[in-house]
Amino acid sequence: MGSDSKRHIPDHVIFTILPRLPAKSLVRFKCVSKAWHSFINALNSDDRKLIFSTLRSIHSVDIGANINNMKARNLNFPLGKLLHQLIGCCNGVLCIVVQIDRHAGEADLVIWNPWTGRYKTIPISGVDLTEEMYGFAYKNTYGFCFDQSTNDYKIVRLVKRDGITDFRIYSLNSDSWKSGILPWYIFPMSYERKYSATFIDRSLYWRIDHIKDTKDRWTALFGGSSVILCFSLVDENFRVILPPDDVAKGAEFDLFDFGGCLGLIHCHARRRAHVDIWTRNEHNWTKSMCIPRLQELHNSLYLAPVFFYNGTGEVLLHEKDTYPCRGKEVFYLYSLEKKTFRKFNIEGMEQFTFHIDMPYTPSLTSLTR
Repeated sequence: MGSDSKRHIPDHVIFTILPRLPAKSLVRFKCVSKAWHSFINALNSDDRKLIFSTLRSIHSVDIGANINNMKARNLNFPLGKLLHQLIGCCNGVLCIVVQIDRHAGEADLVIWNPWTGRYKTIPISGVDLTEEMYGFAYKNTYGFCFDQSTNDYKIVRLVKRDGITDFRIYSLNSDSWKSGILPWYIFPMSYERKYSATFIDRSLYWRIDHIKDTKDRWTALFGGSSVILCFSLVDENFRVILPPDDVAKGAEFDLFDFGGCLGLIHCHARRRAHVDIWTRNEHNWTKSMCIPRLQELHNSLYLAPVFFYNGTGEVLLHEKDTYPCRGKEVFYLYSLEKKTFRKFNIEGMEQFTFHIDMPYTPSLTSLTR
């Protein structure tokens, strides 16, 4: 007993050491005890970051850091030498489509945990990926989500063909696909814009240019307006949601995660007079804020929200091209109370132009099933 007590390391010492260990070691130590498992899982729960994706690299920025010391860090995606694009992020895991053979239309969907370095590839075919000055062109639209009720990651793929739209759903737990046909023929957002779904509260949301009747491809539904396609993990059904009434027919809007609610960015007119931010509860839209236009901003640019600091009432914004829809390296903090802008740069962002940005919290999530 005496010798055992001498070898015992107090818990407070252990819990001081664990945060300093590499992620791969922490993954192994989760099985030591329930206390270690819970502590390790909570280590990075408040480590807020943003992911910025280009066609050749994926970077992260610590948005919890001092605004004057923000730096972009290359995550060194294992397949980074290949043409790729980020399509989703949830529960600390990224989903990326990677070009394998352009002429054969072959690609891999890669589920990757940057913190542990573990990844899994899912081969797919019939993919049209082309690197042009505006980014990727796709015949497919994707969504990536996590189902807490089954502890399962899923990928939803929408494929247009011969006047119909197929849906294909991949489950990591079963490592298999199931498929079906949508009751509409959909036209996802054009390639110069964000084409992947936004994942909020067990649902995926896509902005769709317009929807047509499968029995009459010449008939556009909903007056030919852009709509939102929703896929629910609860019942695995698709439905259509209309944007707010104030968002005019043909208006440009994007979807994003607004603090756990579905957010909609509405850019007014071609000259970008201002940007309205809408949020949606179960059935209704509410205009949450209006971001005025900076006078010195070029007509082809607008300010898109990236992150909301609830404690300070400030919004992190970045300059974005109208066409193509690409982010610039210039960022602003907008004060909702003072209605003032403060411009700043993130170190390292001047080296690239990004196409996708989304919030990310590192985790020790295992991809082994």
